[in-house]
Amino acid sequence: MCRLRNISFDLEQRLGSTFMLQDCLQSGLLAMMTISVDRVNCLKLMCEGFKFIEELAGNSSMIRMDKPGTGPDEARTDEIECSDVISAVRLIYKTYSKKAEKDK
Repeated sequence: MCRLRNISFDLEQRLGSTFMLQDCLQSGLLAMMTISVDRVNCLKLMCEGFKFIEELAGNSSMIRMDKPGTGPDEARTDEIECSDVISAVRLIYKTYSKKAEKDK
């Protein structure tokens, strides 16, 4: 599926994105690593990878809304929402890409 969407890691150039299971499949932990020659391209690869995950698995914030007891009054946990990470990476990418355009 990843290669159909041009999400891959080139072993010769050592550039691209790759996904890794952090634990067994049942735990639901997935890591993504992106490597590029500069920060803007690396962030672009991350955004493309996150978009791919959202298209396949759905947006986690929308899934959470359907579950009762997942509101802001829940007890504190060490979990970080995937949607928060995706939003932060997209914001950082937009900031860096605007800065790169100004520098040209």
